[in-house]
Amino acid sequence: MGLLMAAFLLFFMDKVWQWELRFWFMMIFSFMSLSFLKVDRKSLFFFFFFFDKVSSVLILLSFWTSGLMMLASYNSVKSVNNKVSFFSFCVLILCFVVVGFFLLENLLLFYLFFEMSLIPTLLLILSWGYQPERLQAGMYMMLYTISASLPLLLCILLLCSSNGSFSMSMYVYMWIMNMDMYWFFGLLFAFLVKLPIYFFHLWLPKAHVEAPISGSMILASVLLKLGGYGVMRFVSLFKFISGYYMVLLIVVCLWGGLLTSVICVGQSDMESLIAYSSIGHMAVMLVGLMSGFIVGLEGALLMMVCHGLCSSGLFCVGNLIYEKINSRSLFLCGGMINFNPVMSLLMFLLCICNMGAPPFVNLISEIMLYISMFMYSLYLLFFIVMMVFMGGLYNLIFYVTIHHGQIMSFMKIMVVNTSGENLLLLLHILPLLLFMMNVGYISKMWF
Repeated sequence: MGLLMAAFLLFFMDKVWQWELRFWFMMIFSFMSLSFLKVDRKSLFFFFFFFDKVSSVLILLSFWTSGLMMLASYNSVKSVNNKVSFFSFCVLILCFVVVGFFLLENLLLFYLFFEMSLIPTLLLILSWGYQPERLQAGMYMMLYTISASLPLLLCILLLCSSNGSFSMSMYVYMWIMNMDMYWFFGLLFAFLVKLPIYFFHLWLPKAHVEAPISGSMILASVLLKLGGYGVMRFVSLFKFISGYYMVLLIVVCLWGGLLTSVICVGQSDMESLIAYSSIGHMAVMLVGLMSGFIVGLEGALLMMVCHGLCSSGLFCVGNLIYEKINSRSLFLCGGMINFNPVMSLLMFLLCICNMGAPPFVNLISEIMLYISMFMYSLYLLFFIVMMVFMGGLYNLIFYVTIHHGQIMSFMKIMVVNTSGENLLLLLHILPLLLFMMNVGYISKMWF
């Protein structure tokens, strides 16, 4: 906590060194927060803050991605002097709000920080987005998330007025009666829209397409995890696993995951394709979480971390291609492996990571989630097989369309990657490889 308080000095630094100091703070602090992973106890309490192994992994992911956001935006913000100080301020505020959300134990503050994360994200989309449609994307995002979170606020106030406490640790030891379907959807609906599940996902592809690279990275890697973390906490707090309405939610998630995989195969816009694949991955993650098995919970947390790094890396690749050929259309790409073989290799690694192939830790997370789905019901085997097939199909189409085939005439002027761009992609890939060394850490979460 002392380090977090000391970091507030970064808000008042001289403008000349603001960008560098804020970037290095987030990268160094992400290395320092590796020590959080060694917390031996079940959890630690400090006034309003609650810290355990689940939140420690997601805090580490938040700091790491926030640093990479500034590295990815160097060409589009820092080099052209495009509101540099305001940009780094937005990234820093967003990082602190997200870390606060993962640490808070008070239900009302938990809700407040959940909503506050929208404001810096909206500023990133509106100030540094690519096209005039970013206004519509920002409106979509605000309307969906705020209207869905009003029932959550109402439910929290009703719970706390009847039980006399805003503390989550009190609800762990209480079995609250009459938690029926209305309570279930009231408490979880805001998180389900944030994930998002199918039927409430329309804001996500829109926001991704119109957002700058930093906005897409933080949306994919951290803000989607706010929903998963909230569901994980509330399902265990209010004992929702035994409800019959869980079956309805599992069917919606799997059907939506299958449909979004089919949509990905037919996409021509790179960022839309990656955004729809995120919806499919989060659907599988939620089913594993709702199955009630420990292997599903562990797989869901591992999927959140893996997807955060992998999806963020794919958005970086999409942005690098956009900067080189000024288009996100797959139809205008082809033969890029001849001009940029290093980026072709790095993109191949990210694509096989996204489909859950070895040697990446995504494979372990998907196997754990599919085991929990199979244990829940034999009928889910159809969805498992189809989603594995479709996941491999759209990732291979994505890679082959860009890097193989006929060379477009305008590719002759394309420049190769700089060392900073290669470093950015490697910093997404290396943690996914290195986490395989300590994948047993996940099995210590709930014991």
